Amino acid sequence: MIEYLYNAVKATAEQDITLTAILTDAENNPIETNCAIILYDDKNTLGTFSGDYVSSGLWNFTIPAAATSGLSGRYWYCICEDNNNLCFKQPLYLV
Repeated sequence: MIEYLYNAVKATAEQDITLTAILTDAENNPIETNCAIILYDDKNTLGTFSGDYVSSGLWNFTIPAAATSGLSGRYWYCICEDNNNLCFKQPLYLV
């Protein structure tokens, strides 16, 4: 199960979590290479997972089930391009 509320996400731990985003630069051109999603707890990076480019700036980011094994509660995610964050950390609630 995955639910979105703006940029906040509620998902089931121990299942693959696929998030979809449209990524554009400041001139509204599609970003087409080197994007990833980073998963954090309150203090540490829990993993970085490469995105899959679809087309026209559309990306799929999958956090594998193994990365959320045993997790529950609030975590954070951020999408980056070439290690440059494209957003602030956003909440990810695992149930």
